[in-house]
Amino acid sequence: MSRRGAAASLGVCALIVAGAILVALLTGGGGHSTRIVVSDSGCGFDWVAPHSGRTVFTVQNTTPKTIYSVALVGADQSSIYGQIEALAPSTEVPLDVVLPPGEYSFLCQTKSGYTLVSPSREVTGPPVADAHPYKPVDPQQIDFAMLDYRASLLPVLRRLVADTDRLATAVHAGKLAEARTLWLPAHLDYAKLGVAYDTFGPFNDLINGRPLGLAGGVHDPKFQGFLRLEYGLWHGQAAATLDPVAERLDASVHGLLKQFPKLAIPSGDLTLRAHEILENTLQFEFTGETDEGSNTNLATAWSNVKGTGLALTALHSVLNNANPELLASTTAQLGRLGRMLESYKRPDGRWVPLQSLTIDQRERLDGALSGLLEQLDLIPDQLQPAPTGGNDD
Repeated sequence: MSRRGAAASLGVCALIVAGAILVALLTGGGGHSTRIVVSDSGCGFDWVAPHSGRTVFTVQNTTPKTIYSVALVGADQSSIYGQIEALAPSTEVPLDVVLPPGEYSFLCQTKSGYTLVSPSREVTGPPVADAHPYKPVDPQQIDFAMLDYRASLLPVLRRLVADTDRLATAVHAGKLAEARTLWLPAHLDYAKLGVAYDTFGPFNDLINGRPLGLAGGVHDPKFQGFLRLEYGLWHGQAAATLDPVAERLDASVHGLLKQFPKLAIPSGDLTLRAHEILENTLQFEFTGETDEGSNTNLATAWSNVKGTGLALTALHSVLNNANPELLASTTAQLGRLGRMLESYKRPDGRWVPLQSLTIDQRERLDGALSGLLEQLDLIPDQLQPAPTGGNDD
């Protein structure tokens, strides 16, 4: 055979192999169509089960005006392995799922409650370890959990006010050494209030703003709050300079306590807070970005762990019903991280500076927090409300 003929044969073989791979990818490796058709008269009525593992279904709504929610559920009809919350008319959306062996069906529902269920199909193949089904929760359960969470924050807010009062009084009296001692307890009170993100609005900048992004940096007039006071206390600024800073901080803390009952916190935010609090810890405290001279990033991280604990405590009942293994795992890892951080608190109450940790110590802390974040990131998916579709008009 000539070189040209051999090259042509190889090209044909390559095309055949590439085509086979493409078919396998489009069909989940099982040689069957993964297209799920939703219409007014059926919900994936002819779907074919793939092999266990990851499959990307293409879900198509062929109706001209009906919005459906589409869920792939297990044999118990309550464990959801994947869902599309709102599938618009005449559209198609991918549904990426990981399925262990077992029986499954598609459930298609409109907002009014009209429901279509596909035939059950059996997925066969080897066990998988990365499937994360969830059981829908009653939105009222999350509402009650948020009420518990808000109630748990009130004692922290009141302690924040009392500690900040003492701090401002010391600065006003010119007792700056005493103020440096009083600064940390007040700041740690605030660090426990994980709800601050997005919810406290302008209060967060007034109480705990950062100089990053300000034109004047640490000298910018808009730089206010605990970190501004920290900078001044640990950089030798005079009491006359710091007195108005402490006074504004104290007024803002009192304002927050007064306004807190009026600040709306969407109930769904609670499932995100546990993750977001410690995500910010990794970004700001474990990098030292927020250190303005007190060298207390590890103390702030420890307080963030306590704040995350408040969120998990509020979610305990609903998460225990949805996924007790996840609750146990996150609780254990959170406790372990808290103990690791607290080991850096000296007997005299001072904390080991972040920059004095060894590389091994930093890596162990980073690893513990990163592993915990992976677990906390699963909570929002585990505590989703039951899917609902749209109206027919």
